[in-house]
Amino acid sequence: MRFFATTVTGLEDVAAAEISRLLGVDVVTDVSKVFFDASPEGCALLNYSAKSVNKVYLLVARGEATGLAEIEGLAAAPSLVELIDRGQSFAVRAERHGEHDFTSLDIAAAVGEAIIESYKSATGVRLRVDLNDPDVEFLAILRDSDFILGLNTTGLSLHHRYYRVRHHRAGLSPTVAYSMLMIAGWQPSESLLDPFCGSGTIPIEAAIHALNIHPGIRMENLAMTRLRIFSPAMLRQLKERLMSEEESPKPLDIAGIDASPKALADAETNLEMAGLKGCVNLSLGDALNLEKFIKKPFSKIVCNPPFGVRMGLRDPYSFYTKAFSSMRRASPGASLTLIASKPVVVARALEDVGWTVTGERRIMLGSIAAHIIKAEQ
Repeated sequence: MRFFATTVTGLEDVAAAEISRLLGVDVVTDVSKVFFDASPEGCALLNYSAKSVNKVYLLVARGEATGLAEIEGLAAAPSLVELIDRGQSFAVRAERHGEHDFTSLDIAAAVGEAIIESYKSATGVRLRVDLNDPDVEFLAILRDSDFILGLNTTGLSLHHRYYRVRHHRAGLSPTVAYSMLMIAGWQPSESLLDPFCGSGTIPIEAAIHALNIHPGIRMENLAMTRLRIFSPAMLRQLKERLMSEEESPKPLDIAGIDASPKALADAETNLEMAGLKGCVNLSLGDALNLEKFIKKPFSKIVCNPPFGVRMGLRDPYSFYTKAFSSMRRASPGASLTLIASKPVVVARALEDVGWTVTGERRIMLGSIAAHIIKAEQ
């Protein structure tokens, strides 16, 4: 069976590497998504274990389409009898990228009509549409003339981690946090510091990775539990196997520091909700004077520093030079991976205090561009 997983634009290679590692399959990257062949069990494994993807879809149809009639024809071609029970409701969500003389709502309507007519022709049953709380959800994507129809096996995006009960106003998506750890090349055997930890996402994602925890297992109402191709017995056995592979909580060489008592309290709450209290060292401290707050150097620094007037930064360059100098003093030899919205200012500040920028990539956080920057001393 052919599947695709969605991810943050610019992090497709990270998602591809994770899926290849988990499933042992070849993965093809595309814009904000990756394609691969897997069994239903392999798809279930990704929903339970993957940390860099948002949703996993069964590829139902794909082809060239320039108009609604062609889209409707592609959507009507596959048999959906094995995918949808007669009493189940469905909905179609649609995305459109490029120049077309119709809207994404037009695409959703055309695909919905094709599904209804195709299913009725095969079974005599007219499927019920429920746009608010469907049993089965399809995603239709048209990028220029490339049409893709997928069946959502995940439901709510996997970036909604089970532990996130407290949020920072400039918080980082857990899928991005995990991806930054992978881009940094961090290994659980290495020490890790986040000097701007906020509500704790980067340190907690590091601990989850280090202890082989499968975050999707702890999500409620995964869509695959309502789909016919996923056997309840298979899902139960897979979940039991994966949980048996998880390591028990233990102290890890992972630290998070923040100057805000409220942020630190939120991080402690999230850490406790993750079941990882005591695994990560969280403490109050000033990232501009790290040597006063950490007792030893760290191998890797991964962080999401504040930026802009909204976060109280009226002179970002000065703030960054002080922070990057502090990191060098406190952890000589450490590498640094960070995310920022203004890469030119960050790169200049890094180089002016003795760091060497070794990598940069642009990612899209919704409609907002951000840059992940790597630097060495």
